[in-house]
Amino acid sequence: MMFEKYDLKKSIDDHNFEKFIAPLQKQLGVLQRSLRDHRIPTIIVIEGWNASGITMVINELIQFLDPRGFTMHSIGSPSDEERARPLLWRFQVGTPSKGRIAIFARSWYSRALAEQMSGIDWKNAMKRSISSINSFERQLSDDGAIIIKFFLHISKEEQKRRLDEREHDPLTSWMITTGEWDFHHHYDTYLPIIEQFIEGTDFPHAPWTIVEATDKNHTVLKIYSTVIKMLEKHLASKDSHGKKEKENDIIKPKKTGFKRKSAPPASFSKAEYEQDLLKYQDRIRALQYSLYKRKIPLIIVYEGWDAAGKGGNIMRLVRHMNPRGYDVVPIGRPDQTELDHHYLWRFYTRFPKSGHITIFDRSWYGRVLVERVEGFCTPHEWKRAYNEINEMEEVYIGSGGGLVKFWLEIDKDEQLKRFNQRQNDPLKQWKITEEDWRNRKKWDEYDEAVDEMLARTSTQLAPWTVVESDDKQYARLKTLQTVITYTEEQLFR
Repeated sequence: MMFEKYDLKKSIDDHNFEKFIAPLQKQLGVLQRSLRDHRIPTIIVIEGWNASGITMVINELIQFLDPRGFTMHSIGSPSDEERARPLLWRFQVGTPSKGRIAIFARSWYSRALAEQMSGIDWKNAMKRSISSINSFERQLSDDGAIIIKFFLHISKEEQKRRLDEREHDPLTSWMITTGEWDFHHHYDTYLPIIEQFIEGTDFPHAPWTIVEATDKNHTVLKIYSTVIKMLEKHLASKDSHGKKEKENDIIKPKKTGFKRKSAPPASFSKAEYEQDLLKYQDRIRALQYSLYKRKIPLIIVYEGWDAAGKGGNIMRLVRHMNPRGYDVVPIGRPDQTELDHHYLWRFYTRFPKSGHITIFDRSWYGRVLVERVEGFCTPHEWKRAYNEINEMEEVYIGSGGGLVKFWLEIDKDEQLKRFNQRQNDPLKQWKITEEDWRNRKKWDEYDEAVDEMLARTSTQLAPWTVVESDDKQYARLKTLQTVITYTEEQLFR
């Protein structure tokens, strides 16, 4: 057993504590300013047994931090809004921006334990949680974040003593709940589960530190010493070498065979098109209601060439849908707040809650398309993104969500034809910009990027559907029919 090797009798007398803690407290403030200057986000996770001293530790830690530079997250039971999202969602949106510190009094670990370990299939749930957490933490670390994790360990006997003490103190009795005593009675049951969680998520980029938390002085001093040591190590590496970008560190998914065609295999008369369009729209409205009743969230992603018809497709898709149950999110250039976070952060904030639909007009795939071609990110960043995107989509689908991805393909000559039509039509001129013409000059570069994107991110769970879009009517019917087929499979599998 992992915890058996820790000596829970460790203690430090008050004299030595005051001697060692004072310079550490001063150094913490200096390091916080360095983190701000280097724009390094930092995450400090404090986990532990009930009554192990989580609140006390954080109170000691934040006294010597500038309150303008950190955010404290006290994690309890999820709100109704959070309950309607995947488990990691509220932590993904709560990650710090560059230069700030986020301190979590309990975290995704406690919530995974509380929310997923109570089911019949808890062992598989634990495996999924560990895999999701590892992806989440590694992506943050790869983007430059420092992750420091503590588990405050006390014995079952010490926990009982503290709970008894709190229960009989009028000033602390309100803190004791039936749940805390229930957790205490299952201490021996949870011990090996917690050990598995820690062992399964302990990596150099996000290491665990077990703190022997019987003695307050020892607990606080070990927390301070560890935080400062890890911050100094990271900052020294940053000053000496800058951000390391090693090609062999990148996990690149294998390519799958993928063909793109712009010419449709069939055509429709106007009457056939209008008849099928109305039929599909009515069916989608009924399926939207079923998704709502089943509390299944659905994401629909539209990517494609400029002038490929994304806007027209989306308009036909939502025409008969209940507007209270869907959102259309047009994705443009990120603002400064979004740039200060991991690039996926702004998409997490827009993910649908259970039973709702979110339609992305362009998406996170911009990292491997426009950001790649235009040089808005480094080659290391866009090469890393393929695996990050696949992991994100896998976690989202694994939490019960649905995902449909469309690439709208048109011929280069067809794009020019549509550009000229927009340029010469006063009602459509707003659709064409100098940026569209500039992008067209880089057609071959975008063509190569699209090929690789489709090949590396079309997975079994989240495949791409290429829509032959030289014919707008065919493209609209194909996208609607694909949404219908996928949604029915989600509802009736």
